[in-house]
Amino acid sequence: MSGAGSASLAWAPETNYLSGVGDSPTYRDFGASETVDASELSRNLLEIYAPDDPETQSFLAQNLGGQLDVSFLMRDDDYHRLIFSDGFTGFASGLAPSAEVYAGVDTAQGTTERQFRGWSPATASISYNGPTETVRVTLSGAYGTEERNQSLTPGVIDAGGDEVPGHGAALSLAGTPVSKLQSATLSFEGLSRLQRGPQQTPVDAVVGNVSTSVEMQSLYEDPRLYERVLGSAGASTIEKTVDEVAASLEFAVEGSTVASYDFQAAPDTYDWQDLVNPDNDLTESITWRGRAVTGSDPT
Repeated sequence: MSGAGSASLAWAPETNYLSGVGDSPTYRDFGASETVDASELSRNLLEIYAPDDPETQSFLAQNLGGQLDVSFLMRDDDYHRLIFSDGFTGFASGLAPSAEVYAGVDTAQGTTERQFRGWSPATASISYNGPTETVRVTLSGAYGTEERNQSLTPGVIDAGGDEVPGHGAALSLAGTPVSKLQSATLSFEGLSRLQRGPQQTPVDAVVGNVSTSVEMQSLYEDPRLYERVLGSAGASTIEKTVDEVAASLEFAVEGSTVASYDFQAAPDTYDWQDLVNPDNDLTESITWRGRAVTGSDPT
């Protein structure tokens, strides 16, 4: 918050949806270089008209709508507590994890904190964009309600370790590392959806139909990945089915794993770039669909 004061951002898991964070919560930051990309509160006002007047007569506040999107550099896997509904490492039907998020600003005119309650990310992405870039995580989702505080709620904020550098990323497919990986983004969609009743605020957050994908680019070395998109290892023509492969994506700092994902992957799309460009290397782009995901345990 350059020139306008100081800002703070932290979160704590809820005990149950919109039921608070307990008596002794652990307040955590998200990671390094945090950004709040959206923090929109909508009252969904309904305009009321009268038969004999073309102008709005009054407004009626309807269902509250809140959207919170955050982005940060990875330095631990604590955000798995906000993604995975089964032991922080996998997915299961039922209630989705939720949290309270505290976004505060302290200026010469005083302190204002927005306490977002019932935040449950619906989408998440983890992106590696080359060895000179750090790994960035983005979480987006709806929240249930919010409160205004005149002081900052978190006391001690638990911070993670060192930031994961780009050269700490590793993708393996069918047991073979992708040695010339240029970029890889792991995405989750359908992590949560809100259930409503007659109240203005939601009642629960439940797990949706989770969709997992990995979009990757690598320098072309041999036809092994191309064969996979045709249907199977060694394929030379389009086959009726597409085989799955065991895949793993790992992020580490100096050889120590910070976050990891194991899953079954099936290739969905395939493309080439710079086939006839002598100044650039031939690059292959592949989108993999994933299932049976297991993430590293943040506990």
